[in-house]
Amino acid sequence: MNHNLDNSKLIYFISNRCSQTIGGVQTIMRLIEKSMPEQKFIEIPLLYSKKDIKLDKLPNVEIYSIALNKSEKLKRYFNIFKPNNMQIGEEIILPNSIIIVFGVQKLIFLPKKDLKKNEIIIFQSNRPDITFGTIDSNKVPFILEDRIKYIDKFLFYTEEDKKEIIKILDNSKVKYNFKSYIVPNPSKTSRNQICKYTNNVMYMGRFDLIQKNIKEYIKLADKIYPKYRINAYGNGIGKVLLELSKVKVEGVIKDISQVAHKNSILLLLSNYEGFGNVLVEAYSVGMPVIVYDSYPAAKSIVVPGAGKLIPYGDIEGVEIAIKEILKDEDTFKSYSNKAFEESEKYIKEDIVKKYIELIWDKI
Repeated sequence: MNHNLDNSKLIYFISNRCSQTIGGVQTIMRLIEKSMPEQKFIEIPLLYSKKDIKLDKLPNVEIYSIALNKSEKLKRYFNIFKPNNMQIGEEIILPNSIIIVFGVQKLIFLPKKDLKKNEIIIFQSNRPDITFGTIDSNKVPFILEDRIKYIDKFLFYTEEDKKEIIKILDNSKVKYNFKSYIVPNPSKTSRNQICKYTNNVMYMGRFDLIQKNIKEYIKLADKIYPKYRINAYGNGIGKVLLELSKVKVEGVIKDISQVAHKNSILLLLSNYEGFGNVLVEAYSVGMPVIVYDSYPAAKSIVVPGAGKLIPYGDIEGVEIAIKEILKDEDTFKSYSNKAFEESEKYIKEDIVKKYIELIWDKI
């Protein structure tokens, strides 16, 4: 393997949003960019809004977005900070560069000439079927079939995710010849076992009705209140429903370490997830987790003793798990210790090192 930095190559990121917003994919981009300050990066987010930008721009990063010329109907890229004087045509992606794409479905936004002339690295960014742009499908969408062959490297969250994605590719009878890597997402939270034994459990994330299954927390609160209270940290369209329920809406926080001393369990009852970064952040503060088995990575992240993996939709099972983990302080401490032990697998610096190794690994 050759892991030496090659400053002559540009590295492009193709993602939903730029690294100046907050989220799992954005965190990964920012960590990679900060770890290689001499390397030039160009981000091409599919969506952007200047009002959403929450982080400062790094000096080694330029951010462009895809625009559509209404008269010529051609894809073009432009610098979102200087749209008037930095218009650049399709040659913005220089040949012999590295293009990191978060989710296979985003390959449809790249011309085939760019796929042919550059090294293409896929970072898994959601549940296996969604990474191809479909839900509940075991085949690659027709529009992507002739693009899979251009993938040079594929980073999977877990072995379970790899098996599911390979199964989808084989079912579709498409050609592929990429190198495979297994790297979990990192925790952005520093390791510090500060979680305490309380009667509070928590949710942290978007108040999204579909993916995050916000109504499930409302149903659960009705069952467990007042013995246990659910604190919700975040924002989104489901906020009004939560505020009208027995869930206590606590607002937005930047890191779980801010509230670990007053919550004892993290709940993740989503309809689907990609990796579930909040789980490893909970581990970093010694917080046990209770998770629906609605996506493959959960089977690797939620290990016995550090939390409970509950069959999807089994809300009674969630209630039983809360009672078991919080049965007494000694039982809670045992789960907290195991959660904190598991956090060693997701140390930010170790994961970023693996990212850099696979980026510069020879094909």
